[in-house]
Amino acid sequence: MKILSPAGNLESLKMAVYNGADEVYLGINNFNARNNIDGFSLENLEQGVDFAHLHGVKVNLAINILFADDELQNALDTIVDARNLGVDCFIIQDLGLVSLVHKHYPEIEIHASTQMAIHNLEGVKAIEKFGFKRVVLARETPLEEIKRIKENSNIEIEYFAQGALCVSFSGNCYISSYLCNASGNRGKCKQLCRLPYTLEFEGNVLKKGHLLSAKDFNMITRLEDLKNAGVDVLKIEGRARRPAYVAMTTREYYNAIHGKPVNDDNLKLGFNREYTPGYFDGNGSIISGFHNHIGIKVGKVEKVNNGKKFNEVYFSSNRVLSQKSTFKFFRGKEEKNTLTAFDLTQISKGKYKLTTTQKVSVGDSVHLILDAALEDETLSFVKKKNIKIQIYATRGKPLKAYFDANGETVEVMSYVLEPAAKQPLTENDLISNFKKNELFDAELEIKHLDSVFIPTKLLNEFRRNVFDKAFESFTKNAKMSLKKVEIQQKIAKNTLKNFEIIENLNKKTDANTVIYSPDVYDLKDVNKFKTICENEGKTPYLDLPNFVLEKDIKFLKEIIDETKIGIVANNYYALNLTDNVIIGAGLNVYNSTTASVLDKPFITAESDLGERINYPYMTLRHCPMKSHLNASCANCPYKDGYTYKMDNGKVLKLKRKKLSSCTFYLI
Repeated sequence: MKILSPAGNLESLKMAVYNGADEVYLGINNFNARNNIDGFSLENLEQGVDFAHLHGVKVNLAINILFADDELQNALDTIVDARNLGVDCFIIQDLGLVSLVHKHYPEIEIHASTQMAIHNLEGVKAIEKFGFKRVVLARETPLEEIKRIKENSNIEIEYFAQGALCVSFSGNCYISSYLCNASGNRGKCKQLCRLPYTLEFEGNVLKKGHLLSAKDFNMITRLEDLKNAGVDVLKIEGRARRPAYVAMTTREYYNAIHGKPVNDDNLKLGFNREYTPGYFDGNGSIISGFHNHIGIKVGKVEKVNNGKKFNEVYFSSNRVLSQKSTFKFFRGKEEKNTLTAFDLTQISKGKYKLTTTQKVSVGDSVHLILDAALEDETLSFVKKKNIKIQIYATRGKPLKAYFDANGETVEVMSYVLEPAAKQPLTENDLISNFKKNELFDAELEIKHLDSVFIPTKLLNEFRRNVFDKAFESFTKNAKMSLKKVEIQQKIAKNTLKNFEIIENLNKKTDANTVIYSPDVYDLKDVNKFKTICENEGKTPYLDLPNFVLEKDIKFLKEIIDETKIGIVANNYYALNLTDNVIIGAGLNVYNSTTASVLDKPFITAESDLGERINYPYMTLRHCPMKSHLNASCANCPYKDGYTYKMDNGKVLKLKRKKLSSCTFYLI
């Protein structure tokens, strides 16, 4: 398996490369799902790409947002510019953009973004025709489905192994869009899931806290399972994280893959809100209760001397701690204080003192969230490119250097060498001079050395020329010279009109098209719904869930085949179940090109192409009943009436769809 590490900036990219990444992924300008960070631009992209390629590391560029009609040309041009600079492949969500790349530039490698929400074999089969080489599976994809995809397709599988876990199903979170006009599918997520919520039933408070804040992914103990399932690439989340996080997580996964000891504390210090394998084994326990980094617990407050301005805090710890480290103090699960200890003092073995203006109490647990000494050590690690250089220094001939780069022997020549009168050039002169480089670790083989003289200035120039030529030779093959094309768009006209979505068979509607979206899918109910619609001269459709497992697809296919009812497809898996399809809001039709590619009547959740519907704010694959009410499937208390209330008073209703497993929705 390969390691794919995040690179939010050039320093993070270098940390990924130094610590064992096989590939890195990054974003550019506003065309990525992390546009709240200072990432790369076309102006500095080449520097990062060349550095990665020098070390044999592949570069993936995330262009993984939805695009409006007037943005597609710029997006396509950006892909061409980036590919010409050497970017190896592109991670894309927008199907319209995918179709344009596949049509005009079939030589460009594209990967299906996790935002496409591909989570089963049928979804993979639906997108294969667009030329994807790799699919970044939705985080909700369980182990058995990964195996099924691998055994029945030729697509590469990329799977998240470490980092933040979205509580909502990939690509189908609209809460930030609807409440803040900041779409997660446009890279502007406000992370409202990390806020406090109150779980209520019919107005009665059941639980308060960070009820939608997910733990972080950690698959370090499940690598053998991932490998056996057929995962090709392990993805580390975190383009918004600091360079030390990238370094530490990359290094520990590199160690794990190569059979070396893994330091769990280093992973936790990188970032964690508690860890989980997510949905790998099914509907897992993913809710943390913490909304931010908790680091590692290193001690407990034993004494506090409160002063007029500064308070002395005494605590014990078995860990060696350093000044300038950052600590958090917790009371239970409640975060009380965060401080950087510039005056941390070890007063005896395992005993420490620090001063602060903040209020700290005896009994508070002490968490280390940034180890200053470890951070410095991590960021100081550098790995240079090994290169073997042969040197020929022959009297009366140019000083020459030869090296191999990508199977090619490269020659670099300097000035004609003159006989030495006093200080002949020595092997040590050459070896010490060629050590002066930040990128290469040169191993010199002096093939011929006469008694010759060369001024230091010219020798330095020769060295720089050799390394410049080496850098060019190792990086040039990835670049291309593709020409830009001007795209032609047809304005989308196939929007679905005069429709209504109902949940109850008894609901009366004047709409011509009626979409049945039941809590529980039942053949008798679907037949009854279809009969009612036909008797009233209306066109019936069955709304399909955006998440299903293999057994669910078989069950839904039986209903469709038996009733001959049309469907609303909210995920790619549904596109091949029947020809009578409406494209649902879950498929995120955002531009006319996407609408044209799908070539079906469509409904939108965010774009201005047609009549918008209020799609659920979130799709939840964990069970709130288990997470917050200690329930089980055998004694499930769910019924209508459960709500999540935000501190600002906004109420989100909890709804459920039940197939072989339950999926919950906040509406």
